Amino acid sequence: MNWWYIFKREVKQMFIKDPKRVLYLFGACAIYILLFGLLYGPHVISSVPIAIYDEDHTSLSRSLIQSFNDSERYQIIAYANSREELEYLLQEKQALATITIPLDFSRNIKTGHSMPVLVDVNGTNLIISNSVLSSAQEIIQSLSSAVATKKLEATGQLPEQALHRVAPVTLGLRISYNSTLSYLDFFVLGLAMAALQQGIFLSVGASMIYEYQNQQDLQEIPIPQIIAGKLLPYWLFGTLSFVMALALSTLAFQIPFKGAFTSLLALGTVFSFTATALASVMATLCRDEVSFTQLSLAYTVPAFIFSGYTWPKHSMDTLSTAISSTFPLTYFADTLRDLMLTGHAPALQHNILILLLLGTTLLIISALLYKAKRKSLSIDLHHAP
Repeated sequence: MNWWYIFKREVKQMFIKDPKRVLYLFGACAIYILLFGLLYGPHVISSVPIAIYDEDHTSLSRSLIQSFNDSERYQIIAYANSREELEYLLQEKQALATITIPLDFSRNIKTGHSMPVLVDVNGTNLIISNSVLSSAQEIIQSLSSAVATKKLEATGQLPEQALHRVAPVTLGLRISYNSTLSYLDFFVLGLAMAALQQGIFLSVGASMIYEYQNQQDLQEIPIPQIIAGKLLPYWLFGTLSFVMALALSTLAFQIPFKGAFTSLLALGTVFSFTATALASVMATLCRDEVSFTQLSLAYTVPAFIFSGYTWPKHSMDTLSTAISSTFPLTYFADTLRDLMLTGHAPALQHNILILLLLGTTLLIISALLYKAKRKSLSIDLHHAP
């Protein structure tokens, strides 16, 4: 018997004797893409329920209300009759934001005074809060410029001259690579890759725990051949699952695919290799499959949080940066997003090299721990009554 025998034996176990390993490898990533792809399919936050309290009741205040009503970002669900009613709607989350137009709003603006429009947002969800604040500011500024322009036109100035006097400094904004600020493009790939990692962990863990519990099957085979034969199928099928995840993301949800396939494949291959080796190491620390599952789940959440995918690594403190550097996902997820959305990842080669070195180190550690654990289990069996 050699590593090829073990390889074929492992594939047979994956697809026939313990098919849940295949489900882990291919199902976890696909399910996450489908679920979160459908969730973030609208790309941006829309139809945020808002309530309005108009104390002014003038044509200008109605114009402002109409601007909010015309925006796809908002859905007016109530017109309050008091501040108390407005606060109640916000507190009960019937409205996630409220707009208060003060008394004498129109008269003060016409006499040259500035008047604030109060936008109150339920800040428990930062995604909604940021969306409301940015779009509300845009709507109010547009109305402000229009009002000021009309006042200057009334003095005899041409519309273009009036506009330049009202807004001598303008903002030219271009958002590259994700022009719609789509949460689908921003978020889903990272979640899917975290699920891919977990799928590799669970399938490899099931395989290694089985081997520890049935160690007599491969007792005469050298450990390097055992490790190679057992882990190679999960590395290869993990890479195939990665490719299928990219295809599903692109074909089903139109996530951009701008990077070279060879670069993406190289990145996915080394990540699958590192995740497979890490799972093998983790399995040596566990008594059974249940304890392995608990350990892997405890690992997955911090790995995603500290990967730099959502909170940028350059904004982390020293301790958080150090913790981040220990997770393979740190060198993979954000680089993958760069390749997919922009076609270029400045740290691609650097991160591939780190993942390769990390995976090789973990593979060696895995072999050493396998040898030690198999010896320990053999001693326990010999001393068993």
